[in-house]
Amino acid sequence: MSLRVTTQQVDTWKKRIQRDGLKGSTYFCQQSGAVWVSASSDHLGKDSGNSSLSSYLRWDNVSAAALVELLYAIETA
Repeated sequence: MSLRVTTQQVDTWKKRIQRDGLKGSTYFCQQSGAVWVSASSDHLGKDSGNSSLSSYLRWDNVSAAALVELLYAIETA
């Protein structure tokens, strides 16, 4: 299984993380000095309710420790 991290040419502030065998994607986003995560499944607890897509959850002001745990969850799923 492979883990892929990609970005668009225009929106380089948004990184898409995908893995073979997992549905959906996780997005790490960095804007104005803040980091937020949007994911197709709940990896980081209660979401902020700010997602623009109903099938995705969004977490604002995500800590570095939570990002590490999310990457680990994706890798070991």
